[in-house]
Amino acid sequence: MRTADPMTIASLPDEGEFRVRLHRSGRMHDGWLDLAIDLDGVSIGRIQTFVPPHQELPPGVFEVGIGLREEMRGKGYGREALALLTGWLFEHADAVRVEAPTDPENVPMRTVFDRVGWKQVGTLEDLGREWVVYAITRERSRALSDSGSSARSPRT
Repeated sequence: MRTADPMTIASLPDEGEFRVRLHRSGRMHDGWLDLAIDLDGVSIGRIQTFVPPHQELPPGVFEVGIGLREEMRGKGYGREALALLTGWLFEHADAVRVEAPTDPENVPMRTVFDRVGWKQVGTLEDLGREWVVYAITRERSRALSDSGSSARSPRT
């Protein structure tokens, strides 16, 4: 976390809270799910669902965050992780919509969203910055799947 891209975290989490999250990693708890992105037994990043501070998400809506080690970016691993987690949320967590904010200047992340079929749905101001928000609905995900679109295929 100490070497995380400042675009991905506002500040270091409280150590006690982080230990609790780490202890329950891999299990959904109150909208939070923390997972490692693994490549041949080596952690190359993380992906999570979370509940933004001071915001209540409607039932079935999940917010996602992702971060990869710098040397692992641009190789399709983030796209694959996002596609897999999104599919899992629709299939196993009763998601109706999955969304994520990103910095408007983060072209690689915006490209990942486009490639897995997400759409830009708006902007928001948080933490003193403007963010663009991307999302995908269960219906859109299903339609992409039914059409055989490569947008949903990991690492294509």
